[in-house]
Amino acid sequence: MKAADFRIGWRLLAQQRGASAAVILGLAVGFAACFLLLGFVGYSLGYDSQVPQRERVLLVKQRINLFIRPEWQNFAYLSLRDVAQRSGAVGMASIVKELDLPVQRGERPYALNVQAVDADFASLFGVTALQGDLRSTLAQPDAVALTQTAARKLFADASALGQLLQIGGVTLKVRAILPDHQRNTTVPYEVLVGTLSSAWPAAQREAAFAGRGRGAIYLQMRPGADPDALAALLQQAVNDSPQDRQVRGASMGRALNGRNVTDIALLPLAQAYFDADLYNSRAAARHGQRASVAGLAVLALLILALAVINYVNLATVRTLRRQREIGVRKLLGAGAARLVQQFLAESVLTALLAAAAGLLLAWLALPLFAELVQRPLDDIFTAWRCAGALLFGVLTGLCAGAYPAWCALRVRPGPALAGRGNSETAAGLWLRRVLTVLQFGAAMALCAATLAVGWQSWYGSHASPGFTPDGLLVLDLPPGSEESPQARAFEEALARLPGIAGVAGIAEAVGRDSSKVVGSVRTRDGRDVRLEYKPMTPGWFALHRIVPLHGRLFDAAQDRIGSQVVVLNAAAALALGYPTPQAAVGQAMPDGQVIIGIAPPIRFQDMRQAAQPMLFDLRHGGALSLRSKDDVAAAHARIEPLWRRYFPERMLELRTAQSLLTGMYAEDLRLARMLGLASLIAMLLAAFGIYVLSAYSVQRRSREIVLRKLHGAGRAAIARLVGREFMLLLAAGAVLGLPLANLGIARYLAGFVERAPVGAWPLAAALLLAMLVALLATVRHTWSAMRMAPAQALRAD
Repeated sequence: MKAADFRIGWRLLAQQRGASAAVILGLAVGFAACFLLLGFVGYSLGYDSQVPQRERVLLVKQRINLFIRPEWQNFAYLSLRDVAQRSGAVGMASIVKELDLPVQRGERPYALNVQAVDADFASLFGVTALQGDLRSTLAQPDAVALTQTAARKLFADASALGQLLQIGGVTLKVRAILPDHQRNTTVPYEVLVGTLSSAWPAAQREAAFAGRGRGAIYLQMRPGADPDALAALLQQAVNDSPQDRQVRGASMGRALNGRNVTDIALLPLAQAYFDADLYNSRAAARHGQRASVAGLAVLALLILALAVINYVNLATVRTLRRQREIGVRKLLGAGAARLVQQFLAESVLTALLAAAAGLLLAWLALPLFAELVQRPLDDIFTAWRCAGALLFGVLTGLCAGAYPAWCALRVRPGPALAGRGNSETAAGLWLRRVLTVLQFGAAMALCAATLAVGWQSWYGSHASPGFTPDGLLVLDLPPGSEESPQARAFEEALARLPGIAGVAGIAEAVGRDSSKVVGSVRTRDGRDVRLEYKPMTPGWFALHRIVPLHGRLFDAAQDRIGSQVVVLNAAAALALGYPTPQAAVGQAMPDGQVIIGIAPPIRFQDMRQAAQPMLFDLRHGGALSLRSKDDVAAAHARIEPLWRRYFPERMLELRTAQSLLTGMYAEDLRLARMLGLASLIAMLLAAFGIYVLSAYSVQRRSREIVLRKLHGAGRAAIARLVGREFMLLLAAGAVLGLPLANLGIARYLAGFVERAPVGAWPLAAALLLAMLVALLATVRHTWSAMRMAPAQALRAD
């Protein structure tokens, strides 16, 4: 290809500005969507890529089988670090223990994440301090290391090195400034202290390493060491621990029927992000599915392919309209190679302009896309990736221009100059019809999947949780303070604030389901039954306006914290062996507590999990629910002065009860939004494709149309003639896409124990939407065919 070929291509684009802009914009949208989706795929595949010798770093994960719904977690007993170090199989080891401690500079609190790590953390994760020395900082009890972002939050533009701040009420000196961690990491950090830091009280530290204290443990294996042997050693250490031996001998341990109290496994850090066990846990938001990421890569290429199909269709129509020009050039001696170069140059120029415009669109849409996928994607616009995108645009142009160039080679000068060669071969026409069918099939499949996922997510997040969440707000007390006089005084003062209609506490607010208190109860027939305990204050049921199924619920007027009364749900009553839930009312538990009532179902978990046996007892809880007529902002402004009086070192976090319920389906809603965006792009591209095809179809059949008119065909008959072709293509697309959509929807819904009434309406709605889009895309040319004048159509070109 020569520079002159590109100049000719530029002139042709400039001559038909409207059509050229439409083509470039369509391709640009495809390139933008492809770039963003592949950027997300690259982000997911590159997790922890900056960790030295990542393939040798292992994460200890743990599953406690005492829970009714046991799940794997990315942390384990801290004591296993020492066991691993003594094994000789480990070269370096570090814990990463989150310390829920307030961070202050002067009197002002800051929301920063404080983690305790070992000195090996620096070498294990390849962290080199920008200022100071991280290893020596972690060895000093009065020292702290900050990332650049954390330092700016605390000290603005002033130098942070050597400054003082308070963590957990203890004054520490900043002795190291660290670069911000890579965006895609399983170990995010802001504030680091050593495991011997004075901010971590010695009594708490010793208890954490000696008992059930847990945190993330990272191990770097020595060359040649056997990870399986180390995993077996750690499992044996847990089995032999006093806490697990004690549980095995109790009723809860006997209910495990020989299973381990705690399971231990080693997970390579390179596989941590895609670990299926962690993805299926409460930490799902921090992990991904390899199949989903691969599906996004396919989706990215599919969207680009749909855009390229549009370009090929339009370029083919343009080639057919340029047959006289091609015939003249052949008569003047232009060979096949020269014609191919010209058409490929035009295609490459168009694709390159579209790729550049697509990069601009992607850059503008990046904040919205990053919010959509809930990942920080600021780093995807590197020079190499942008250059790669432009190169990919050139390759796309070469591929997309191949078919129009082949059509140009088949042009015969004689018929073309006589005006009889303005049609393509039957094979070429059927190829473009098949491409249009693929476009609409993909668009309908994506649209149906979007509707099903979105409907299930909306249904789950808005289904009744057992109470009406309107007017309910939730705030969390500082960890461990729920039994303190300070917390009790705050709760009483909060209830007296104007606009607050009531306050009650529970161990964990409905919708989070992260606090697990499990107890085992011996039934009258000798069975050990595990129940989830939900501690709450007496007024919690009344505040949520929950009425009993049988008996009564806790009453602030007659029940007190520590009263020997409990409430069960129906599942717990049946699990304890009562013939009906009502029969349990008034009965005594083995420890003497009296069952006073049966609570209705309350959705502490999402619809993927069946209702579990639950026991409600009277204790203080760390999650306060309050009823207020104010919105969150107004309530926050009203409560914050009171909060600062009792908890000056902590930040107040206030949210609606409905937001917690919706949060259980955050991943599903994110998937629905991504599918919705993809289906919108696919439907628009399909509309553009059928628009081009209808334009060519009317042009190709113009003589047939006017002959029918001359024989008496009316406008309705002409409309049916033109529309029949596109309705058949649409039907073929439905046959191709809707069964695939139905299969995907069924697979998605299989993970729910309670499903929205989906039925076949998403498939029908997707088909109707595609029909409407096709109608709107073809109406202009259908109307042109209906108004076509016979004399003009029969006139020789």
